[in-house]
Amino acid sequence: MRKIRFSTLWMTYAGVLVALQIVLGNLVQVALLEKQMNFGFLPIAAAGYLLGPVGAMIVAGLGDILGTLIFGTGAYFPGFTVTALIVGFLYGWMMNPRYQKWLSISVRSGYLELTVRALLSAAMAAAVYIFLNSYWLTFLVNRGYWVLLMARLPFNLAEIPVFTVAITLTCIALDRLPATLLPDEIRGGARAKMGDSQ
Repeated sequence: MRKIRFSTLWMTYAGVLVALQIVLGNLVQVALLEKQMNFGFLPIAAAGYLLGPVGAMIVAGLGDILGTLIFGTGAYFPGFTVTALIVGFLYGWMMNPRYQKWLSISVRSGYLELTVRALLSAAMAAAVYIFLNSYWLTFLVNRGYWVLLMARLPFNLAEIPVFTVAITLTCIALDRLPATLLPDEIRGGARAKMGDSQ
């Protein structure tokens, strides 16, 4: 099992990303027919990239709870927090360079590796949103599971390429931070690989 180091930098990133998740997840939204698309996934993916699964779960879970308490129009529903925690784990498990080392070995370009990681993360997150959130919604609205799932499916699938591009660009931007502000695995791994691919 990997040891998690809760350094000052780690906790600072977590706090800033929770705040960003609350803002981007609740204030920056695009209304669609069956759901709302927001940009709260970006801080979760960034946390996954920088902090790993535990950090991304903290950002996703706290962002969901605090965002609902601060901006929510209805009662808090814990099912959506469960979804957020699972999605946070998946982003951390796929985006952080300490995990899925086979991607680093099989993909030579740092940018391509980030894009593949982002695509796999976005696809897995979409699957969780499609199946699990449709189930939670059956408790809140008077519609059947399959009706909700089929209505939401096209929108969740359409989000995958958008999420992939946005996550990739965000992680590339994070790699441009000063080396002292980056975790060791990013500073020595993905960043060096990207320098070689330029």
